[in-house]
Amino acid sequence: MVRAGEQAVPGRQPVVGAALVLGAASLWATFGIFAKILYDGGFEPVELASVRAAVGFIAVLILALPRIRTIRVPARALPFFAAYGVLGFALFGLIFFAALERTTVSIAVVLLYTAPAFVVLLSAVLWRERFAANRIIALLLALVGVVLVTGAAGAVLAGKATLSFPALLFGLGAGLGYAVYTLFSKVATERHGAFASLFWSFAFAAAALALLASPITPFLRSPDHTLLLLALGIVPTMLPYGLYLIALRHLRASTAAMLASLEPAVAALLAALLLNERLDAWQLVGMSLIVAAAVLLARRPAPAAHV
Repeated sequence: MVRAGEQAVPGRQPVVGAALVLGAASLWATFGIFAKILYDGGFEPVELASVRAAVGFIAVLILALPRIRTIRVPARALPFFAAYGVLGFALFGLIFFAALERTTVSIAVVLLYTAPAFVVLLSAVLWRERFAANRIIALLLALVGVVLVTGAAGAVLAGKATLSFPALLFGLGAGLGYAVYTLFSKVATERHGAFASLFWSFAFAAAALALLASPITPFLRSPDHTLLLLALGIVPTMLPYGLYLIALRHLRASTAAMLASLEPAVAALLAALLLNERLDAWQLVGMSLIVAAAVLLARRPAPAAHV
């Protein structure tokens, strides 16, 4: 069995991959807007996680019907996709929601975006990826930028943020979960293609989350929110995950994870535009650092022999 990173993938285009990840990050950033409105509507995090996965899966299934061959995978690959969907998508989402329940959004997001560091470390262990200077600099820029954009540093200094030990564990667990999702995705896309990877990961994630909370109940309980619930499963879910999987055909997993750290900056901008939340000077500095990290990563093509 060939491990991801042992063979070159023809047709790699790092700039295209970078653009796809940035597009995915921008769409993921809209999740906060959807979540804020739906939380106010009385929905629980587990319910929303189940709806996201189920609607996303149905959307991918509809797209797959005219091209059914694109989702065919060997039966021996199904256990891998079960682990990918349950551990890399469903469990990761639930852990992140648990972190959000125990601390502020800004602190939870900062802990979530330890994911690039986890990906770099795991890639070094699994595939002996080198710690190139530009990648280390980009990682540091991205991590500092995320801390500033989310306002976590200011909250801690002002004594307005508390971080319990369970919140810390769940937050770091979410970061590790996001890293595991990225590595699963890298292996899946190189072996089975982006579309099959999206279909089967969503299928197993939707099945697992449906056991915890029915994805149908929220629609029946609140028909007025139907369009928002459907959009939740498409705009910040199916579309960005699809773009991210395609991007992994062109980029190292660690590079993709670092580029995705643009998400908090986009989320802050959306909150300022749509929710009238003000941006301070430190947040603008943080955005600049994240953009600088993205430019640094996108300028240098990633060698095809690594993940």
